[in-house]
Amino acid sequence: MATEYELRGQLATCTRIFAMQGMIGVFGHVSVYQPELKRVFITPGMGSDKGSLRAEEMVPCDLSGKPLEGEQGPPVEWPIHTVIHAARPDALAVAHLHTPYATLFTIAKRKFQPVTLQGAIFSDGVPLYPEAQLITNPARGEALLKVIADKRAVLLRGHGIVVAGKNLQEVLYTSLVLEDDAKKSWQAATLGEVGTISEEECRAFGAEIALERRAQRAWNYFAGLEARWDHQPATGRSELFP
Repeated sequence: MATEYELRGQLATCTRIFAMQGMIGVFGHVSVYQPELKRVFITPGMGSDKGSLRAEEMVPCDLSGKPLEGEQGPPVEWPIHTVIHAARPDALAVAHLHTPYATLFTIAKRKFQPVTLQGAIFSDGVPLYPEAQLITNPARGEALLKVIADKRAVLLRGHGIVVAGKNLQEVLYTSLVLEDDAKKSWQAATLGEVGTISEEECRAFGAEIALERRAQRAWNYFAGLEARWDHQPATGRSELFP
């Protein structure tokens, strides 16, 4: 079991990487869950400098969103995190992001389907939460949970995305893959009809088998870049699959 210090540090690192990649900014938040203690650590909310967050700035709260120490409370959309953490043993990390390309699929009337082999981890698609609203109370959190069910991610209509995973390494990697596939879908559409990878082809590729290894390698790579980053906007971004 990871210690509180380790989880806080990983959460801060993950958030700084998202900031470096232009995937989180004034808005958006990331969390990690300690199931043994029923304790959630979540990034500060609106206005915090996500590119410079440190371990000690993470906000501990319980599954009802109640802060457990300090004066800082969780972001207003804390139910996104707590409801998913409480319901899914495989969702020990959750990110809510407003990524530029995946968010296009929350606006366009077009289903997301994987277009690259790496995107095969989304073989069963990414469902759409249909209400144009912020998830600011447990009832809306439960409605979101029904849509995401056991899937890796969900699109929030006119808003952003939510990605869940068994750890922060997995959430980072799968978020990067989702954004990359969304970007390539948009780019390919300028050339004509977009080809997608079928469920059968996704299963045959076996992306799930190598997911843990790929996620850890991506984490190591981007954590190394972030350690050298000057923490200025638009200066450290690197493509997962150029």
